[in-house]
Amino acid sequence: MKVGELLKYGYEILKSKGIESYALDCDLLLGKVIKKDRLFLLLNREYELNNSEIDEFYRLISLRKNKMPIKYMLGECEFMGLSFYVKEGVLIPRPDTETLVECAIEEIKKNNFIHVCDVCCGSGIIGLTIAKLMDNVNIKSSDISDIACEVTKENIKRLNLSEKVEVIKSDLLDKFIKNQDKFDVVVSNPPYIRKEVIGTLMEDVKNFEPYEALCGGDDGLDFYRKITCQSLKVLNKGGVLLFEIGYDQMEDVSNILKEYGFSKIECIKDLAEKDRVIKGKIEIGC
Repeated sequence: MKVGELLKYGYEILKSKGIESYALDCDLLLGKVIKKDRLFLLLNREYELNNSEIDEFYRLISLRKNKMPIKYMLGECEFMGLSFYVKEGVLIPRPDTETLVECAIEEIKKNNFIHVCDVCCGSGIIGLTIAKLMDNVNIKSSDISDIACEVTKENIKRLNLSEKVEVIKSDLLDKFIKNQDKFDVVVSNPPYIRKEVIGTLMEDVKNFEPYEALCGGDDGLDFYRKITCQSLKVLNKGGVLLFEIGYDQMEDVSNILKEYGFSKIECIKDLAEKDRVIKGKIEIGC
């Protein structure tokens, strides 16, 4: 079969399943199979595939029609201009998190901070993007998931950041507290979706992305409480805590920071004008 025939087949299958990006997805998947870009596919509709390539394309289309996220299938995702390796077991990076990274960079620049901790790092995008965009920083990323640590290590390698970033398996900040590590900034995009809401999420999210990276407990605030409490034991005086939040969590997360003694608490909106980041400063320090 030829490129044109296979793409037509893929378009029809994915379109019938209501996948709006059916054309782009098919192009990317076929390009992955034959290791060619979209321009090649456009200009070479008569290019013939062998049987193993055809079978592989059919397999990928079958997975995609069942709503497996295209990023997992391709094994990569772009975030703030950088290409990251992703796989099942870590959340797929989302543009919303750019606001958190930009806020962290602003705080680091303004205060000449050096030591940064990225908690619940997932694929490592927050800490690694900060490290890639800034010169004089030292990043420690942590996650309790073996897969997350594996993926972050791979991204450290791909981005040549081994001298600036270290990933450590830890239940939140436990390992850093035990080691008496100190940080100027603690930044986190923790699980924050309420337990009862998980079942209402889109199929590609609830069926494929890791539950433990989505669910923040009954009220969605479990990890905010734990990380805020623990951060008091690792933040230097004048240090900053930054969280990504859900659009309706501004008041609750702000109150958690107030409860633990943080001051200068602010909420920053994303490009869609939704509440997206909460930041606070600790004047006491550890």
